[in-house]
Amino acid sequence: MSRPRLNMSDFCKAVAQVIRALPQPFCAHMHNIAVDVDERPSNHVLREQGLGAAEWRELLGYFEGAPITEQEFGEHHPNRITLFKQSIEAASRSVEEIRYEIRRTILHELAHHFGFSEDDLDGFESMDSPFDDADSFGDDDATDDALTDDSKEER
Repeated sequence: MSRPRLNMSDFCKAVAQVIRALPQPFCAHMHNIAVDVDERPSNHVLREQGLGAAEWRELLGYFEGAPITEQEFGEHHPNRITLFKQSIEAASRSVEEIRYEIRRTILHELAHHFGFSEDDLDGFESMDSPFDDADSFGDDDATDDALTDDSKEER
């Protein structure tokens, strides 16, 4: 089965939909966080994360900035979350799963904003995905059609 791919515009729309749907406790802290989308991580970012150039698929997102736990009272350092489109697509088997991975990656990177380390997130990372069972996510074509319909409504 081929992996789903979205054009950059549709991927960014899916990111915006995910951000709008985040629970209020997270939304309250999004005012000082930029969320960007790049096709894939740069070699610099990969090296910084201890990954080689061939391991780009392993990095779905990246947090840059000062966690709020390291900021002084009253400071509001801007932080940035970058999502890597091709990495998320490579980890997904359907458009629905792309949206799931976008949400999961944003929540992971937001945890860094709140001061959680990679070790702190081990439990979150080891949670089963509802997409791990191939029968659980249904017909890829129907999901792809649904995104196409959503995209048309937003234009």
